[in-house]
Amino acid sequence: MKNNLPTIVITGASGFIGRYFIDNNKEQYYIFAIARRSSNEANVPIHPNIQWIQWDISNSAILENIINYLQNQGGSDYFLHLAGYYDFDYKDRSEYSSTNVQGTKNVLKLAKVLRVKRFIFASSLAACKFPSKNDFINEKTKPDANFAYARSKKRGEEMVKEFSKYFNCSVVRFAAVFSDWCEYAPLYKFLSTWLTKKYDSKILAGNGSSAISYIHLHDLAKLINTIISKSRFLPSFDIYIASPDGCTTHRELFKMSTLVSFGGEAKPFFLPKILAYPGIIFKRILGYIHITPMPFERRWMIKYIDLKLNIDSTYTQKVLGWEPTPRYHIMRRLLFLLINIKSHPNEWLLKNEEALHRVTQRTNLIIYEHLITLEEKILKFLFNYITSPERNLIFSNYQKMKPIELKSHISTIFNLLLASVRSGDRMLMLKYIDEIALERFASGFNAKEVCEKLKALDNIIMTELLSVKELKKMRQEIHDYIELSIQLAQDEMEDIFEELEQKLPYERIIKLPAPPDIEKRQKLILKLSTPYQVYSEDPKIEKYHTKLDKYSLYDMR
Repeated sequence: MKNNLPTIVITGASGFIGRYFIDNNKEQYYIFAIARRSSNEANVPIHPNIQWIQWDISNSAILENIINYLQNQGGSDYFLHLAGYYDFDYKDRSEYSSTNVQGTKNVLKLAKVLRVKRFIFASSLAACKFPSKNDFINEKTKPDANFAYARSKKRGEEMVKEFSKYFNCSVVRFAAVFSDWCEYAPLYKFLSTWLTKKYDSKILAGNGSSAISYIHLHDLAKLINTIISKSRFLPSFDIYIASPDGCTTHRELFKMSTLVSFGGEAKPFFLPKILAYPGIIFKRILGYIHITPMPFERRWMIKYIDLKLNIDSTYTQKVLGWEPTPRYHIMRRLLFLLINIKSHPNEWLLKNEEALHRVTQRTNLIIYEHLITLEEKILKFLFNYITSPERNLIFSNYQKMKPIELKSHISTIFNLLLASVRSGDRMLMLKYIDEIALERFASGFNAKEVCEKLKALDNIIMTELLSVKELKKMRQEIHDYIELSIQLAQDEMEDIFEELEQKLPYERIIKLPAPPDIEKRQKLILKLSTPYQVYSEDPKIEKYHTKLDKYSLYDMR
């Protein structure tokens, strides 16, 4: 328990659903938020009830570190697994296996060690085949759709059931999740087309009967909280459906959106299914020659024309005592979406384009995790390189330092680089390199010696990283995050040394006091370099992106 609150681990914390759940429940739970992005990148505000852990769940190499950390923090009561990969290309990408299968296996192992009271797994209704006419999908329907995403969710559900012998588990199959800003890619594209005067703005495929079910973020969060609050009374394993009953057709959405937006119902043009394929090819040709943007529609979507993903969630509503809120049904909430389109077009575009173009692989985090693994080796190489007798002329001042002091210094620089790579913020390195440069300057170092050390660190890291098979294809990204960051640090070092040498006579230089808080700064940089971001009253930790005042450690008068 943290602050007498139940604790919960949430994966996919930087995603659309994760951010909403955290924001709306940060006063009810103490949250361990796991994501590939930093909290700053995800725009999740700092809060005393949130610990942010930057981890790609598909990476098994640091799973033990994550386990040890969370155990030391007292473990967790609940586990909400939202992280998952999906795109609209219908291709069997490796991320389905690495994130949706291996990632789920990793977090199940984590939950087992933490002995959580209940594990909630985010599955999808898309994992089920569209039912035949007049039939429906319910909690007993098998996840038998045969495409990559569906298969990965099926395997996830199977693994969750296997682990339910260790802790209570609930599988929740989500309908299409939307907010008042939409943020569901197909619906966003429909509205973006229907509410224009483009040539295809009135085209509906088939007879407009294609239909799925939608659930508002508000109702989804309410369902998850209901599962947690009633956890003691629920089966050790069960499947629930996060959806209202029935489904909503394209024709219904088109009618409502055009009526509200144009003050009168627009008459759609129904494109027969047999013409849909050449229609998509035509639109893609226009996109290739840059006459129009590339269309969202894919050829695989044709087979779903006029099919209905009809839902019966009676069991879920009865067992949980939960039901979707009528005012949050897509046909009623559509009014709020249309108001936001008209009143806040820029924000609407920004939110939906972000949801549409999700980054599925964060190379900075991959590089960061390999740096963590190689840290001991890199620091040993650098220490031996600097202390080698044959480099006495280059590193004369460093070789005068006590071994423990030198090791501490190079570890600080390495951790500063780690923090820069992890956060994706190269400027972070500059904000602290200022203070480190001043410290070296006051100790009698020259710019060349300090920069040679940085150059050596760069060479060692590049050699080690590029020797890893997985990273060889990331040569450009490694250059961007490592070499450019160190080059910026070198340039900043030289600027500071040059400025100080011009401003201060030698007599003043040798009298500069030693910085009073080197140890404190080292702890701070170490804090920033870890994947664990914890609330603190220290403004330097929580607002590390705020520019530090140059020469703040020294009295230059």
